[in-house]
Amino acid sequence: MGTSMGVIKYDTSSLEDYVIYDNRNGLLSNGIFSIATDPSNRVWVGTYGGGLSRMEGKRWVNVNTPQGLNDAFVYDQEFADGAIWIATWSGANRVTGDPLSRDSWESFTVENTNGGLIDNWVYAIEIGPNNNIWFGTEAGLSLFDGKVWQNWDHKNGLGADHEIVLKDNLGVIDTFKGAHHNHQTPDLPNTESANYRPNYIVSMLLDRANRLWIGTWGGGLSLFDPETKVFRNFTVQDGLRGNYILALKEGPDGNLWIGSNKGLIRFDGSHFLNISKTNGLIGDFVFSIEFDRDNFLWVGGHHGMTQLKIDPLSGDLFRLE
Repeated sequence: MGTSMGVIKYDTSSLEDYVIYDNRNGLLSNGIFSIATDPSNRVWVGTYGGGLSRMEGKRWVNVNTPQGLNDAFVYDQEFADGAIWIATWSGANRVTGDPLSRDSWESFTVENTNGGLIDNWVYAIEIGPNNNIWFGTEAGLSLFDGKVWQNWDHKNGLGADHEIVLKDNLGVIDTFKGAHHNHQTPDLPNTESANYRPNYIVSMLLDRANRLWIGTWGGGLSLFDPETKVFRNFTVQDGLRGNYILALKEGPDGNLWIGSNKGLIRFDGSHFLNISKTNGLIGDFVFSIEFDRDNFLWVGGHHGMTQLKIDPLSGDLFRLE
């Protein structure tokens, strides 16, 4: 579990068996943005200001800007074909080989790709067929196929129009404030206000059908078809409870699970099922979603984590006290 006070390794079969990792026992930062497991089953942690850390046995190996990391703020990491793709707030990195060797690192920024990467604030990376790499950034979507770059933003259909979400977005930022979001408004393209940034991709998921789901900051949920290059947007007007899409996960049954500013949402392709504090969530801001092999759903929120049991036959959810 990634928290603002470090990483918790928790044995789900025991209520008392856990270990806390923070800057007192190996990490460089206690703020945790992302956790991922590589093909060798090693855990990688992206941190807020402490770079990237990998668990080796019982110790952490830290990778930071001296090794080649673009930025010490790491928001996502993905693994494919022996390479690690890393999303940072100063562009993206690809690492092939030993991450402790600077020769293994390659950097992708707006500057060195001649604008191919649409923005240096990268929040999400997805790897598709033929090693197509998708980048979700603060200014839109980028695709790199190894040779050619393509970009899309609100002008191409990403995120719902402002008038559609205006009423439902009122007051959201007042309850969820962050220094980064509050102070960058004048510098961001196609921005109406801090409540609405349709180009700002907070989360992203490439599903089994090779459809790209995109969570925006106030512009709702976008579905992008890589074949037709067409966006379809979903908002509160379509059944979502919130237009700030903070997490996306595909369930074992193929349903899309959505973390929003107003709870957890299940989408079966036709209908949205909304789950909030009223239904037992610890908080309505949902930042992470994970499934385990025992039909449990773990939901990370603003005030902690909620464990839900999924009935494998009906799909009904039950909160575990």
